Amino acid sequence: MLFVRSLIFNIWVYVSMAIYGIGLLPIGMWSREGAYWVMRAYSRHVFWVARNLLGLKVEVRGNVPQGEALLICKHQSFADMMILQITLPQAKFVMKQELRWAPFLGWYATRVGTVLVKRGKGASAIASMNRQFIAEQEAKPGQMVIFAQGTRVPPGVERPWKVGAWRLYNTFEHLPCIPVSLNTGLFWGKTDLLRPSGTMVVEFLEPIDHGLPAEVFLEAVETRIETACDGLYLEADAKGEGIDWRARIGNSEADRKA
Repeated sequence: MLFVRSLIFNIWVYVSMAIYGIGLLPIGMWSREGAYWVMRAYSRHVFWVARNLLGLKVEVRGNVPQGEALLICKHQSFADMMILQITLPQAKFVMKQELRWAPFLGWYATRVGTVLVKRGKGASAIASMNRQFIAEQEAKPGQMVIFAQGTRVPPGVERPWKVGAWRLYNTFEHLPCIPVSLNTGLFWGKTDLLRPSGTMVVEFLEPIDHGLPAEVFLEAVETRIETACDGLYLEADAKGEGIDWRARIGNSEADRKA
């Protein structure tokens, strides 16, 4: 039954995206606030279906920033952006430029002020990211979210934390820099078909002090976020929720040595 429910849910996520994206397009394109409204309406609908069809709930912990902030976030799932979108007052994301043309997602993300980065361009990409960030904060101050590993990383898998997060942190010293941990990959992974019941948690941690050099900052971010994520995984384990994430640790070690 879990397979059937998961299959129905996975299909409905994209079908409902098209329904909301096309049916409410006039509202979304009318204004930035209209686009936010459509994205939040869609996200709340998806989580309502997840809760009632799968028994999959959402919980937010910690102090949710209400003013301008830079959020350094772990990224495990498509659900991450939706949870942050309905939790933060003015969420904007740093994402790869190719997603600009993604149906529905790219249209609405661009409308609310997403910062687009072209991968593989090194310093020029970081400079472009900084310019866009400044322009967006001047146009509509909000909470800018950067997924500092640059891609979705499943629980138990290691990936480097990229220097782009430090560039933003170093440039915008007036903004509180808030790390964000989560466990969404236990329930809604990129390559996992099944959607087990349980509680997807997103946790806002204590801000990181400014003035740290790149290596120290990235080590602090990685240690703080990964430690908090490990705690969330163990909590889910104790409840018998989510996937077997421990099995991926060995595979990650093998990949790194290969």
